[in-house]
Amino acid sequence: MKKIILIGNPNVGKSVIFSRLTGAKVIISNYPGTTVEFAEGIMHINHEDVKVIDVPGTYTLKSANKAEEVAVNMLDETFKNENKDDSVVVNIIDATNLERSLNLTLQLIKRKIPLVLALNFWDETKHTGVDIDIEKLEKLLKVPCVPTVAVTGEGIKKMVDRIKDAKAGDFDYEEKEKWHKIGDIVQEAQKLSRRHHTFLDKLADISISPFGGIPIAMGVAYISLKYSPLSRPFF
Repeated sequence: MKKIILIGNPNVGKSVIFSRLTGAKVIISNYPGTTVEFAEGIMHINHEDVKVIDVPGTYTLKSANKAEEVAVNMLDETFKNENKDDSVVVNIIDATNLERSLNLTLQLIKRKIPLVLALNFWDETKHTGVDIDIEKLEKLLKVPCVPTVAVTGEGIKKMVDRIKDAKAGDFDYEEKEKWHKIGDIVQEAQKLSRRHHTFLDKLADISISPFGGIPIAMGVAYISLKYSPLSRPFF
């Protein structure tokens, strides 16, 4: 069975994307010999079952704690076995913090692992004045790059469609030059500007949160029923 590994820093929306890909039928397990959990599920691509694995969040492939060690071990196990050609990594990053996120991305690229880059929190880049040129970033890293918004599902279908295009990147670097190279990528692919949330931005944020979205939905439903022609008497 083909396998998709979801990997990324902690708190980048990885688990939300995993849920959107696999639905409710998932298996939560402890990695052998540890108390570190990971999740497995199944999704369907072109009428084929594909296993999706949400590995623990990690900032680096040079593990500094047990969770990162498990993430690296799972990655190594996947790409050292005889079925590695059927495996793909989706690296989920925080699009609002491109510089920090690319540290893990470049380490994955250096391992020549088939990769798709998902730039999550894409909606927040507009709020924070971050403008990323996706085509330029893809050209620099030589891997498919897709903007996503996990909480709304924006970009998830396109991300899945581009899994077939996953490939090992071709961005080599010396370890001592890594952060310099990351700086060059960010400078070429990203522009920053000062921008404040507008009223519509704030309203959009409130509408997708449970605490704000539910009252808004109830209010819209009430108004719709109150002023609907069907709610008026026929005589």
